[in-house]
Amino acid sequence: MRIRTDPILFRRRSRVVLALILGALGLIHFKLAHLQIIQGESWARLAENNRLRRIPIPAPRGRIFDRQGGLLADNAPAWQLLVFPDEANDLDRTVDFLTAQGIIEGEALNKKFAARRIGTMAPLVVAENISWEHVARVRSHQSDFPELSVVSGYRRSYPLSAGTAHVVGYLRKITESEAEALEDFQPDQMIGATGIEALGEDRLQGRYGKRRVIVSAVGRQLGMVEEDGATPGQDLVVTIDTRIQKAAVEALGDNAGAVVVLDVNTGAVRALYSSPSFDPNLFSSPLSSKRWSEISGDPQHPLQNRCFQGTYPPASTIKPFLALAALQEGLVDPKWSVYCRGSITLYGHTFRCWRRGGHGTVDMKRGLEVSCDIYFYLLGQKLGIDRMGSWLETFGWGRSTALGPAQEASGLIGNPEWSRRVRGTPWYAGESVSVSIGQGPVLVTVLQMARSFALLANGGHLVQPHLIPQSIPFQPENVPIEQTNLDIVVSGLERVVHGDRGTARVLRDLPVVGKTGTAQVARLPDEGSTADRPKHLQHHAWFVGWGPIEDPEFAVAVLVEHGGGGGSVAAPAAATVFKAAFRSGRKAASV
Repeated sequence: MRIRTDPILFRRRSRVVLALILGALGLIHFKLAHLQIIQGESWARLAENNRLRRIPIPAPRGRIFDRQGGLLADNAPAWQLLVFPDEANDLDRTVDFLTAQGIIEGEALNKKFAARRIGTMAPLVVAENISWEHVARVRSHQSDFPELSVVSGYRRSYPLSAGTAHVVGYLRKITESEAEALEDFQPDQMIGATGIEALGEDRLQGRYGKRRVIVSAVGRQLGMVEEDGATPGQDLVVTIDTRIQKAAVEALGDNAGAVVVLDVNTGAVRALYSSPSFDPNLFSSPLSSKRWSEISGDPQHPLQNRCFQGTYPPASTIKPFLALAALQEGLVDPKWSVYCRGSITLYGHTFRCWRRGGHGTVDMKRGLEVSCDIYFYLLGQKLGIDRMGSWLETFGWGRSTALGPAQEASGLIGNPEWSRRVRGTPWYAGESVSVSIGQGPVLVTVLQMARSFALLANGGHLVQPHLIPQSIPFQPENVPIEQTNLDIVVSGLERVVHGDRGTARVLRDLPVVGKTGTAQVARLPDEGSTADRPKHLQHHAWFVGWGPIEDPEFAVAVLVEHGGGGGSVAAPAAATVFKAAFRSGRKAASV
């Protein structure tokens, strides 16, 4: 059915709709005119007084846990003070106020302003970890200094303090060039400087968020326009075992030195302690130049990681490796023996054994047990410096372990080419004799020592030391060693601990093997006891070994600077570490 439309009715309705539309448009026009003309000045003042700010939202850094779940690095809530320099009418007045309140020194604040890039709209972080008292003072003067803003953030904290300073590390401010090169990084953001903090930076670092807010002329927040929340960093579980780490701290006490504990099969670092240490919590807040000078200028060098940045003569800890090298080369058999009278003349010079009265007839196992120097002088003579150096490098000496991230010392294995290149002098035959007992131009790090003894423990695999577990396990370097030769050397090292004349008998109640070393620091006249020497002229003390004997798990290297004898100082320290390691065992997750 067709519907007919009345033209008159249609015209009437159209006029009504048109009138309504015109009325609405008129009302809108009137309102706009009212806002722009009548109230325009009022709104202009309000727009001028209110500002839009972009405030960074700090991201919590990932926490660090040991293999047992113990906390090594955490975040504590903290207050940050921001300045929006572009909003300040008088920056000098702002500086004077903050200086008078004791929040920051005027000179330091002016340096921050001067270093700020021209034209940047980002706020400047002028003080971190400020006290609640300072927060209250700033907020009570907010109307006078609207360019100031207090925001919540985070401060890194290290529960074990100096006990894990070198292995866990600490934070530092990102440089301006780094902030420009990296995405999503803020000026003055904290990043890992050393240790695990630096190694795990990519995972630990969160992503800053940002908040756009409207603030009044006196700095009061009126409302939020938008917010992009921060993304927390990832937590990290590392290979360190806190119980073993604490034992290392206890073992060294007030002595300078280092302790490294490795899993002999995987290379996982179970403990890494350098003494003297420092409080890494100090670096969670900006250090004054005076405080930094005190720490960096300390004559005991607490910032140096003695585990892999310090190099030391290996002394008698070199002997099992030269014994193994000579067996592998077929130069001697286990029963090859010498007669030790306490001294021997080689190349026109007299070389002494540490035991002045001599050891009598000594074969390889006995030579290791009593650490006879005469035996190894003659063994080294058979090997020669080139073969000694080649084998020592095979065992991991003279090259970085690549633990990272800090600069690691490679150590030194001297030879004729090195002498010509570095010293500009020829190599003397007597130097080869000295190297054969771990003196002269041969230096090693404590980490290298732990790694090379792990090789003896696991049957010839040079493991990769690491602190952060990898999804794909590290593959060791396989060193071709005949098991019969290795068994002979290991038997000699057992006698060092469990033999009737072993130099590490203090450890005989533990299922461990190893080697002591007493590294000469300075050559002095023979008269008098070494204990009578000044501390800085006393020998370095070594003990390096592994355990348990039947099912090796831990390699332990202990170095005590100027400690005296390896058997009397380093071996007892190692006992403390071994006991803690055995209590820990393989109970934790496989990291």
